[in-house]
Amino acid sequence: MRGNGRLPFEESDGCMDEEEMDVEALLDRAYESEDAEEVEALVARALEIEPDNPEALLLRADLTDDDEERLSILQGALEAVEAVLKEEGVDEEAYEENPLGTVYLALMQRAAFTLYGVGDDERAMELIERLLRHDLDDNGAVKSLYYRILIEQNEWQLILSRTMQDEDHQLGWAYARLCAAFMLAPKGADRGTAARMFWEALTMSPNVPFYMLGYFAEPADDSETEEEDFNFASLYADVWSTSRDLLNWFSRGVILFGLLSGRFGEESGDMLEILTSLGGRQEYEAMCKLPMEGDDVAVIETLAAHHCLAGQ
Repeated sequence: MRGNGRLPFEESDGCMDEEEMDVEALLDRAYESEDAEEVEALVARALEIEPDNPEALLLRADLTDDDEERLSILQGALEAVEAVLKEEGVDEEAYEENPLGTVYLALMQRAAFTLYGVGDDERAMELIERLLRHDLDDNGAVKSLYYRILIEQNEWQLILSRTMQDEDHQLGWAYARLCAAFMLAPKGADRGTAARMFWEALTMSPNVPFYMLGYFAEPADDSETEEEDFNFASLYADVWSTSRDLLNWFSRGVILFGLLSGRFGEESGDMLEILTSLGGRQEYEAMCKLPMEGDDVAVIETLAAHHCLAGQ
């Protein structure tokens, strides 16, 4: 479950009754367990004892596959926690320092993603804008969803404006601005700016575009980084359907890098045929004449230095 242990809930005054201690112990075990069935049983038991416990409801939502059902759980928990926070006089600015406030932020995050999943971008954005007022330790997940919704709305000029002001340079920022730069470039114009942004995004995490385009399967190992890359790629995978030109251009760059970095193995011949159909054969042959030694970053830097993807 969570690497940093259980979510904080209430400050203990040392006088918890046996029932409260049972709930806390059950949640502790749930966070430590790696067995989904055991976690589900522990959460169910905790909710039998305390049906409105926000942490248990948060875990119940995480275990629920159906978006509508998950949203119902989250909305109920949000309303209950918000009422307590108001009663205790906790201002929103102080949520990060308040144990129950941190649970509320976690519930808001889950609700924002679930609302996006059911197609309610407006309500998702309302929660996102509230969440972005806080210093979230979420590896940029909420910011990625923020930019993803702006892409959905074709807000290209707004994306460029916001990414120029954004000092938190994570994957959502990188992919949103390269999409906006491409879409705002005049037809037939040089794509140097978008190409530079493409190579910079690729440097941040070279495997992400291969997940996006379905060239790599979901990672089977326990690498947290690869799991985060895959989750981000899943969120952004449909971005490329915005424009056939964008999809072809993006695919051209991904395949070019994949061939030169040896990512396709026995499928290299087939991928070269696809690259040829996308107009990237000449770039590939030119790059093959250069020494391509070193790691992924070295290959990317070579491609960027030779302005690959910048032309039509």
